[in-house]
Amino acid sequence: MRIAPTSRAAAALRTLERARRRSALPVVLCIDVEPDDRILAEDEGGPWLGLERFLERIPAVRSRLAELTGGPVAFTWFLRMDPQVERVWGTAQWAAVEYAESLGHLVAEGDELGLHTHTWRWDPQEGRWFADFEDEQWAAHCVHTGLDAYEASFGRSCASHRGGDVFLSPAMIAALAERGVGVDLTVEPGRPPDPLPAEERHRGALPDHRGAPSQPFRSSPARFPAADGTGGPPTFIPHLTSPAPISRRAVHASSANFALRLAAGILPRRPRVLAIAVRTDTALRSWGTVAANLEHLARHRSIRFVTASAAAAQLAVSDIRG
Repeated sequence: MRIAPTSRAAAALRTLERARRRSALPVVLCIDVEPDDRILAEDEGGPWLGLERFLERIPAVRSRLAELTGGPVAFTWFLRMDPQVERVWGTAQWAAVEYAESLGHLVAEGDELGLHTHTWRWDPQEGRWFADFEDEQWAAHCVHTGLDAYEASFGRSCASHRGGDVFLSPAMIAALAERGVGVDLTVEPGRPPDPLPAEERHRGALPDHRGAPSQPFRSSPARFPAADGTGGPPTFIPHLTSPAPISRRAVHASSANFALRLAAGILPRRPRVLAIAVRTDTALRSWGTVAANLEHLARHRSIRFVTASAAAAQLAVSDIRG
């Protein structure tokens, strides 16, 4: 059967489009879905206004990024479902239930819902929270609490995860592996263990990521954040870095600074995946800058905004350090 020229041309265009997508740089925009405040009392549960305002603005951003990249745009939303949420709002599933309709619309747009775990712990004697970076059993409990709530909310297992405050302990990694979480986007290469705000109590210390790889890698609880060829899932996708360490708030930097870092220290090295993050509780304070920086990124050739799981699935074995 003879194929009409128009059919051959259409087939050729589809082939070219598939090749372009395979060679494009995947960009994962991680959106940490947080309550509006970090310092909470037991009776302060209320709407997450930052998330609500964020949801109002994201359609315009998605449309603009799709226009600039010439392809579909997908984001990954990491929901807080840990013991702090459970205690303050009465259930770890609160955000999934309260914002079920909005989250359903996001999934329909092609977005992914992941889990964002903080290790806040209630001190009954002092009547306030502290960040527990020391108790491994508690850290694992926080992960399992979130994964249980996720599965109960959405009827499926969770595929992607981000640790709050850039914290990920050996017990948390083991819990993620045990529960089949495929990809984690906590690591920020080059970042030292930054001090927490003076008004926040904590126990233990944040991890030192100055020895972490800058490309996707596998690790193990014993060697994290160094690469370890004996390690299994999850795959760790590091965040945006340059010769000078950049925090997860890089997209909040001034537009000139963001553009300079991209041009001088990041894109020339051709990372396998480029991951950046924003938080729903803080992004609105610099929304114009965040939107401008995302648009600047989208103007680079062969950029695609994909979900965390899609980015991990596209990595070849040779792309993952071990």
